[in-house]
Amino acid sequence: MPHANAEHPTDIDVLEAVPRETAALLTQAHRLVTALALRTGLAVPEFRCLALLCRRGPMPARELAAQAALDEDTVTGIVDRLEQHGLALRRPGADGRVLVHADPRARLCPALRELRETWYPLLRRHDDDLGLVAGLLADGRRLSDLVVGIVS
Repeated sequence: MPHANAEHPTDIDVLEAVPRETAALLTQAHRLVTALALRTGLAVPEFRCLALLCRRGPMPARELAAQAALDEDTVTGIVDRLEQHGLALRRPGADGRVLVHADPRARLCPALRELRETWYPLLRRHDDDLGLVAGLLADGRRLSDLVVGIVS
């Protein structure tokens, strides 16, 4: 059986790293979303919906609810509040359905751009697939620590 060290982890070390790093990343992702939401002056569900609209473009409220993992009534209230603050608007789409749009001037978009610009240089490559996954999760956790410190 191969001996593990910092440069050459065993297969079991890599397998154990994946759930550990995933759990740590999920915790950090929540902290990051909360910090970014606070930075933009939004509640976390409002931030999540506006972030989806900024990243994926206009969509019906039903689709926004599904992608944000929120119920439709909650999303209707969120979209109402985002509209009241001038961050989103409802407009008819080409097929007649009402689509929710993020206002292009929404203060969230610069925060997401900063996050992307910080994220890409921190990624690194590994030779094996599980090592890549664990490394990316660890990078994500370290990145969110960095960004939470910046935006808090």
